[in-house]
Amino acid sequence: MNDKILTKRLLKDTSKTHWLQKPAVTIIIALLGLALVLVVMTRNIIKYENHLATGDTVLLALAPVDPRGFMQGDYMTLSYALERDVFAALNKDPGSYPTNEEGYVIVALDQHNVGQLVRLAANQSKNLASNEIAIYYRIRNGTMQLATNAFFFQEGDGEAFEAAEYGLFRVNDKGELLLTNLVDKDFKVISPKQAHAEQITTEQTAND
Repeated sequence: MNDKILTKRLLKDTSKTHWLQKPAVTIIIALLGLALVLVVMTRNIIKYENHLATGDTVLLALAPVDPRGFMQGDYMTLSYALERDVFAALNKDPGSYPTNEEGYVIVALDQHNVGQLVRLAANQSKNLASNEIAIYYRIRNGTMQLATNAFFFQEGDGEAFEAAEYGLFRVNDKGELLLTNLVDKDFKVISPKQAHAEQITTEQTAND
């Protein structure tokens, strides 16, 4: 008798299980979530590859940063001379610029594709000279965002990138910058493997 009562209670409790707690529903939700993540990742990859393939090339001079924060293990902190130039064009001190602002920096490319500020524009101008590019910028509480402020590299490659003088970017049709490489004072893309090989050759020549 007691066994029958217990069985009925178990059946009654099971029937009250919320539909969201059922294993099949949980699996379906997990699969849908995974599919959504994959879709987002695929779109971002396509966007990134398209940016690389179709973006215009521009070099931006790096500005000095705090030496204590320059190298952080597997990445280096970046700052750009163009940021300083924009604040100068706005006639504002970065430390006392609390307002939010955004716009475009029109830069002219020299013979090495180094971008130099020509003027600022509120909108992305379509009347650009053949050697001009519009770069999107925004200021938030005194901090300017032109591009990424960090460059990541493999452990042990930091010494090679200490020679960096420019950031090599691709600019898409929205004026957004994508950092691809760092460049030295001779406008050569820095390759840690090549630098290491050259160092070994130099040491061998010196020993001979």
